[in-house]
Amino acid sequence: MGIYMLTVWYPPDKNPDMAKLYLKQPREIPFVSKWRVYNTTGGINGIKQYHLIYTERGKAEEAMGAINKYFMPFLMIEGFRYLAEPLMGVSDSYALMGMKWD
Repeated sequence: MGIYMLTVWYPPDKNPDMAKLYLKQPREIPFVSKWRVYNTTGGINGIKQYHLIYTERGKAEEAMGAINKYFMPFLMIEGFRYLAEPLMGVSDSYALMGMKWD
């Protein structure tokens, strides 16, 4: 399973446009097993969202392709931007160093 954190920023005045687009998007994305979204204010950057996305084991590349396709319409909204970061669990990162996290 792969885990990604996708961070989204957009201007507050674009909130209605964003909401309309989200409502048009599919609820299920190929190769994504779980997707959670959290909103917060982004200070001078406007609205900020954190998307925690879990992909099927061995399908992270395909899932990221589908996620990028999902967000293509949002790129038309002025001020919208996003960043996708792969995440690794602490236990897995310790194992890379030959250590064990209990």
